[in-house]
Amino acid sequence: MKGTELVLKALKDNGVRYIFGYTGGAIMPIFDEMEKQNIFSFIMSRHEQGAVFMAQGISRASISTDTPQVGVCMATSGPGAMNMVTAIADAGMDSIPVLAITGQVPTGVIATDAFQESDVVGVMMPLTKQAYMPLSVNEIERTIYEAMRLASNGRGGPVIVDIPKDVQIQEVDAVCGFDPQDCEPDLPGLFFSWAPERDRIRQAVGMINRSERPIILCGHGVVTSNAGDHLIQFAEKANLPIAFTLHGLSAIPVDHPLSLGMVGMHGTVEANRALADTDLIMAFGMRFDDRVTGKLDEFGVNAEVIHVEIDPSEIDKNVKTTLAMNADIGEVLKVLAGNPELIPRPKRMWFEQIEKARGEIAEEMRTEIESGVGKEGQLLMKSIVKKLSDLTRGQDIVVSDVGQHQMICARFYNFQTPNSWFTSGGAGTMGCSLPMAIGVKLVRPGERVWSVSGDGGFQMNIQELGTIMEHDIDIKILLMNNGYLGMVRQWQALFYDGRYAGTPMRNPKFESIASAYGIPYRRVAEPEEVEQALQTAAEHKGPYMVEFICDPTEIVLPMVPSGGSIADMIVSVEPQEEPQDEPQDGNRPVERTL
Repeated sequence: MKGTELVLKALKDNGVRYIFGYTGGAIMPIFDEMEKQNIFSFIMSRHEQGAVFMAQGISRASISTDTPQVGVCMATSGPGAMNMVTAIADAGMDSIPVLAITGQVPTGVIATDAFQESDVVGVMMPLTKQAYMPLSVNEIERTIYEAMRLASNGRGGPVIVDIPKDVQIQEVDAVCGFDPQDCEPDLPGLFFSWAPERDRIRQAVGMINRSERPIILCGHGVVTSNAGDHLIQFAEKANLPIAFTLHGLSAIPVDHPLSLGMVGMHGTVEANRALADTDLIMAFGMRFDDRVTGKLDEFGVNAEVIHVEIDPSEIDKNVKTTLAMNADIGEVLKVLAGNPELIPRPKRMWFEQIEKARGEIAEEMRTEIESGVGKEGQLLMKSIVKKLSDLTRGQDIVVSDVGQHQMICARFYNFQTPNSWFTSGGAGTMGCSLPMAIGVKLVRPGERVWSVSGDGGFQMNIQELGTIMEHDIDIKILLMNNGYLGMVRQWQALFYDGRYAGTPMRNPKFESIASAYGIPYRRVAEPEEVEQALQTAAEHKGPYMVEFICDPTEIVLPMVPSGGSIADMIVSVEPQEEPQDEPQDGNRPVERTL
């Protein structure tokens, strides 16, 4: 067998169905063998970054299914591999298992600056769980098996295998020597006990029983462990309020009576007030990102901290713990929920304090959402997302890009379905939504998928409309067009005296672009058209695009300023001045002089 055959055999044996990628000289032998075998569904992205995000979509969305998968993507050497870098770094930041396979120049010309050569292993090493370069055909099959195992073991993450072109076409005796059962990666820290220690459980229960103002922080680990039901059982038994990190959303229904919504920089008032006043933080499967903690010196200074995390390197990294457990979140929650020593207490004063905070800006938000428009009659994203949530009853899948609309989706979509919220969190990569939604839809074809983007992020991977067109992938595309890079504009309005440097955008006619790709399109500028447009998109068989003309002055509140503590949360601002340029055809501004 050739190396190319061994690559594909290992992928098939590991249950891979979809491969995303873009061909080129150094990866051509594997693509040729893939075409001959015709056993995989190959999806050609229009850019290698898109291929990685599609693979991410497979991994993210299949976690909650009966058959979790590791998304696989391929690219050629040099620029092909380098185009993957951002999305691979994104997968690493968000703990998403991905296997990237790249072609490399032949071994005889490595390190000679050969055509389309780049140091893939050197570049990818800091961004991945492991970077491999098999230098013999005998290493290929074992390397693929080990990479797949490593990507999905413990805390997930990306792994890359860079295969020189001559190694791909080398031959080996198919009869000799590889036992998949003998493929245990020999790496420090890979294997550990997933079960929590009894003494630590006993300590945790004692801390919970003593606490007067406890709070649970539900992180991405609860989602990836499919531990939402155990979290509910534990929280209900002990009467504990739950706040969510950005990636912790959709672990349980967000309208659960104990839910405080999202916490952090753009979290709810009640979640942030509770976090600021708590005496016990129970952090499950989260890494105390700065968007959650704010100023570290002032975070949790009067609180004990229980941190349960599968990756030991995250424990005590940002926040000093009182009690740490390096274990699987699901196992810990199951044991805590069933512990007979856990005492349910009413905590009446604590919940009264939380309810008071919940009402701080509730009426203001309700009024703004019901109005549906800004000062000049342009649409508000908050109202659009609330209408989408009502239409779907919170049961559909939402794949968000990065920016204001991302925070608005996180705040105002009423997630009901487990593992139904996907976005770029740690890296905050604009352009992620459209390609990621493709992978999500392929692995969960029976569910409706909404890709929500701003006009800035949408254009970063707009070419993936070609992939949607080619394969007729049924994705509902919502484009929030406010003519600006909205989140940066918000910062400029609040902290830079309204100097909108580098944020105004003159956009193309998106209707023409949608038409060019054969995707039905509707433009919405009036509030009374929003619900009907969403309904039409939902009922349409196949991809559908709706462009909403949105108010550029819309602000997402609350907001914790950069470098500030949770207690510095901004809950209201003075009215802003209108932008100087008037919109034309919904795309603003027309011209800018730098």
